[in-house]
Amino acid sequence: MSAGKYKKLTEFISEHDKAVVALSGGVDSTLLAKASYDVLGDKTLAITIDNGLMSATDVLKAGEMAEEIGVRHQMVSDNFLSDKHFAENPPDRCYICKKRIAFILKKTALKEGNISLFDGTNADDLRGGRPGIKALKEEGIETPLADLGFTKDDIRREAKKLGLSNHDRYSNTCLATRIPYGRKLNKQKLEQVEKAEEILMELGLKQFRVRNHRHIARIESFKDSFPIIIENSDYIVEEFKKLGFSYVNLDLKAYDGK
Repeated sequence: MSAGKYKKLTEFISEHDKAVVALSGGVDSTLLAKASYDVLGDKTLAITIDNGLMSATDVLKAGEMAEEIGVRHQMVSDNFLSDKHFAENPPDRCYICKKRIAFILKKTALKEGNISLFDGTNADDLRGGRPGIKALKEEGIETPLADLGFTKDDIRREAKKLGLSNHDRYSNTCLATRIPYGRKLNKQKLEQVEKAEEILMELGLKQFRVRNHRHIARIESFKDSFPIIIENSDYIVEEFKKLGFSYVNLDLKAYDGK
C-alpha cells in the first residue's frame, strides 16, 4: 500500500472534530481507532458493543487493543437476542444487527456532542451483497477504510508498520453467522459454537469456522490445517460430543474466509 493512502486516511479524519469508532478488536477497526486517536487524541472514543453475539475472546481483545492504542474506550452491553425478529435468524439479520449498532453509536454520540461515527468496514467487504453495509450508510455511519480503498492486505501492512499487536490476527465474524438462516438463535447455540471453536484454537488452528447444524458440527478450515484436525480427530469428536453435538464433519471444501 502506498504511504499516500494512509495519509489520505489521516487527512480525512482531520476534517472531523470528534469521532466515535466502533471497535471490535479486529485489525480493521483497530487501525481506524489508532489513526483517529493519533489525529484527534482524546476527542476519539472507541466503543465496543458486547451484544451477546461476540465471543468472549473478541470482547477481551477489543479492550486490550484500546489499552494498547491509548484511546478512550467504552464497553456497552446489550442483548441483541432480545429482538425477537433478529432471533428468528432471517436472511437480513446483518441489516438488523447493524441498525441496532448504529442506534447505540448515535446514542453515545449525542452525549459526546458534535461527533462523527466511524465503522471499520474495508474495501474487500464491499464485494457482494452486504446488507449490514447498507444499514450503516442509511444511518450515516462513515466507513473511511472502504471509501479510501483500503483492502484487508493494506490494513494488515499498515497495522504492522504501526506496531499494532493484532496486525496478523485471524479475521472473525459474530457467532450468529455460524447458524444457518431460519434456525432460531439462542444463547445455548452460540455458546456451543464458541466453546467448539475454543477447542480448535487450543490445537493451534487460527482461521476456521464451526457451523452449527443442530446435532452436526461442520468444521470449515484452510486445507493446510486439515492434518491437525485429522490427527486430533478422536479428541475433537470427544470434546464436541460433550458440547451436545452427535456428529463432527470436516468440510472438504476449503474455508473461503467468510
